[in-house]
Amino acid sequence: MSARHIALAGAGIGGLTAALALAKAGFAVTLLERAPVLEEAGAGVQLAANATRVLKTLGVYERVAAKAVFPDAFAVLDGRRGTRLSGGAMGAAAEARFGGPFLVIHRADLQAALLDAVREVPAITLRLGHALESFAAVDGGVALTVRHDGGGDTLHADALVGADGLRSVVRGALHPQATPSFRHRAAWRATVPAHALPARLADPVTRLWLGPGAHLVTYPVKAGRAINLVAVTPDARQAHGWSEAGTREELLAHYRGWCADARLLLEAPERWLRWALFDLDPLPRWGDGPVTLLGDAAHAMPPFLAQGAAQAIEDAAVLAGELAGAGDIPAALRRYEAARLPRTTRVQRAARGMDRIYHLGGPTRLARDLVMRAQPESAVLERYRWIYDWRA
Repeated sequence: MSARHIALAGAGIGGLTAALALAKAGFAVTLLERAPVLEEAGAGVQLAANATRVLKTLGVYERVAAKAVFPDAFAVLDGRRGTRLSGGAMGAAAEARFGGPFLVIHRADLQAALLDAVREVPAITLRLGHALESFAAVDGGVALTVRHDGGGDTLHADALVGADGLRSVVRGALHPQATPSFRHRAAWRATVPAHALPARLADPVTRLWLGPGAHLVTYPVKAGRAINLVAVTPDARQAHGWSEAGTREELLAHYRGWCADARLLLEAPERWLRWALFDLDPLPRWGDGPVTLLGDAAHAMPPFLAQGAAQAIEDAAVLAGELAGAGDIPAALRRYEAARLPRTTRVQRAARGMDRIYHLGGPTRLARDLVMRAQPESAVLERYRWIYDWRA
């Protein structure tokens, strides 16, 4: 009997990981991607132990690790004064505490590693330049209408998984009322050659600089050859693009009065790209019949806990685990959703909470800083053990 067939919409990190997991579980997979070429630019990704354990299970961890950096430490800093508020050891110490490595990597490198692995699996068919237009449940599965340069065709599958991101076509059909929420913030992203910065700012450390209304995250990528910068600022504009060029002057206006090292980092890039930040309110349910959601399509969240990609990777592992050997695919999809929805909702809400904490001003900011300085070094990571200890 031929292998059962799963269609995946979206070849981002979640879709690529899900394709690998489903193929490993014995399914034939068709991976549909609207873009004719997979390109990701200008962004880094942090992967904690909960995600890297999944990559090891799928046999792709070594590919990812070859392009990654494993920070020795993390530091939380006062953006205005430059003084240390908190921090701790990473590397082997964090891996031993949480049972898996923590790494940082450029998104393009992570996607390339997953894509290379996908292209080596005969059970996975990747169709670039193929846009899912619509779908309908039919007897024994789902029928998909797909458009491409050559016209269009209909694809039949046992199930459809929408891994097609914040503006998901699949979610739009299942939940037309569920629209992304603008968080009134923008993430400005850039990379700088490590050799262009002082050694004290180019070492293998993840830094979080906090200030009133804004923050800055820096960490090395490209095997340490570049430093990834993410500056998060207020954003009140009415029109929102995606990956738009932004002027240095506009960005720096949000960081007046910040310390010399933070300003040095912010002034270093020749070019910044600006993303308006959106997320989703938690959905009461994800799918229906032979259709479900995965990753940002289901639970887009603010980046303040660095868990967006990791939660999509977790989704992929649980989805494949529930579908493996399942006689009733819709029932297996409901079990997947029941397992994932409470956790992703909790992570979404925790990430929204960090938005408030990161950007405090006035007396509440001073109180936050006093609490952070008083905590033992282990407290920051231990606070999120419930995230990092997760296992499929």
